[in-house]
Amino acid sequence: MNDVRLHRNDKRAEPRRALQSESPLGRRSAMSVAFGLILPLTIWGATVRPAAAETAVDTNDVPSAAAEEQDESGVPDPFSNKWKFILGGGVLNGARYPGSRYNFTRGLPLVSVSYGRFFIGAVPGSGTPAGAGAYLLHTEHWAIGVDIGGDSRKPRRASDDPILRGWGDIKSTVRGGMFASYTRDWLSVRGSISDDLGGHHEGVLASFAVEAKYHATQHLTLSIGPEVTWVNTQYANTFFGINDSQSAIAGIAPYRVKSGINAVGGSAGATYMLTDHWSLGTHVGYGKLQGDAANSPVTTDKTQRTYGAFFMYRF
Repeated sequence: MNDVRLHRNDKRAEPRRALQSESPLGRRSAMSVAFGLILPLTIWGATVRPAAAETAVDTNDVPSAAAEEQDESGVPDPFSNKWKFILGGGVLNGARYPGSRYNFTRGLPLVSVSYGRFFIGAVPGSGTPAGAGAYLLHTEHWAIGVDIGGDSRKPRRASDDPILRGWGDIKSTVRGGMFASYTRDWLSVRGSISDDLGGHHEGVLASFAVEAKYHATQHLTLSIGPEVTWVNTQYANTFFGINDSQSAIAGIAPYRVKSGINAVGGSAGATYMLTDHWSLGTHVGYGKLQGDAANSPVTTDKTQRTYGAFFMYRF
């Protein structure tokens, strides 16, 4: 989840086409990665619960089903023929793009609608910034589902930093994915994975997070936990690599990035229920870029931070 503070003077960023010619090894299908990563993680979580991924990724900042965040009143009831609505707004501050030394602040509308197993929209911490999804399974402890959503802004623009001049924008795209979580009492284990469905070479992004919640008072709930983000070769090169054409523009050597752990960090938050319907909340995310992403000439700050505040009305 998202900002960074270590400066590199002569660095350049990359465009979306950066990785058109990357190895097919980095382009695994979201389904194969899901069965190989998400399901084992959630099964492990049953015996033992983002911020760094889209995190350090694009503060668009991850994680997983909006509807799951809407009701903390006990046993979920998503398959009833009952409509649930959340309306609100917030302010978000984070890195302009993954690895950026510059921040941006913007207002965000919050809209979420759920009916039975289906949900549309997003709420803070949901993972998909804006989209739709459905639960395949939702019990007292387990939640497994699929979602599809799009970026609320371009992940990176040439105008975001002088070092990106001439490289073009990384365009907004549509991502589809799976999520799973296991919750018992105050502890939750969550995993999510998504792949680029828009043909813009953003690749596969997966995250695994643990979250602990503490009900400090009848109205105040605190949460905190670590998160790890993994990306495939295509995603890594799109955001942190330098291809031949970019190299010529920047006057530096090409830079190839491998798949692997992209960021390690965590998040903390607080929600205060003013009434049965109105609530206020804050969110802080922290991610430290790792490996090739941290060492990339594109990265001008290895530490990604995100700050947010929001209000919601549920009915």
